[in-house]
Amino acid sequence: MPSAHETTSAFDRSIGIRLVPRSVAPRAITALRTLGYSLIESDSTPGIADARVWLVDADRYDELPSVESAPDLRILLIAPPSANPKSDPRIIAQTPRPGRLGSIYAMVQTALESTPRRCPRIPTRLSARCIRSDRRSIGAVLSLSEGGCLLRTREALRKGAKLDVQFALPDYGLVSTRAECVYTRRGDAGLSFATPPADVRHTIAHFITHQLADKMDADLFAQANSA
Repeated sequence: MPSAHETTSAFDRSIGIRLVPRSVAPRAITALRTLGYSLIESDSTPGIADARVWLVDADRYDELPSVESAPDLRILLIAPPSANPKSDPRIIAQTPRPGRLGSIYAMVQTALESTPRRCPRIPTRLSARCIRSDRRSIGAVLSLSEGGCLLRTREALRKGAKLDVQFALPDYGLVSTRAECVYTRRGDAGLSFATPPADVRHTIAHFITHQLADKMDADLFAQANSA
């Protein structure tokens, strides 16, 4: 899977967190750790200097130091949808509570990465059906994000080509969406999903979150059994 943070240092990937149980969607934090970010529990750290970027729930915002004492902090705020944005100039992004993996990831990327991605991406091996005009072909989805996928197919696709793509997500069912080819690489096509329905986007996002979280759980289990 392409790294979301290939050009940053380990320190740069450290994120302080001050959250409450309802701050984030289920398993989003575990999935974020799988993507390589080091999340520092605020209660177990000696000081605010352990991370320059902080993911903070609005209910714990007042626990952060003042602008005058820590002007260089970058704050990613999670707040109720009805809450007014804070006036703190250190807040560089805000998302409604509960924060989904996709929205948190986008904020983190903006804060830490020189070339930020919009959505987390995972490697996959999913059979796909491609429908273009009156032509149908079989392919495979090699990687997947909320916004698009990498498709391998025998049909030659050029940049700008539009098609319908169908693929089944294990335990989630069939996904069908309109897509556009945005690049080709060694015979594979990078597709951008053309504003899929909300339920389709939610299904893909949920699948990706749980795939990443499951990987973290499996890695921890393997480490515990090899000790």
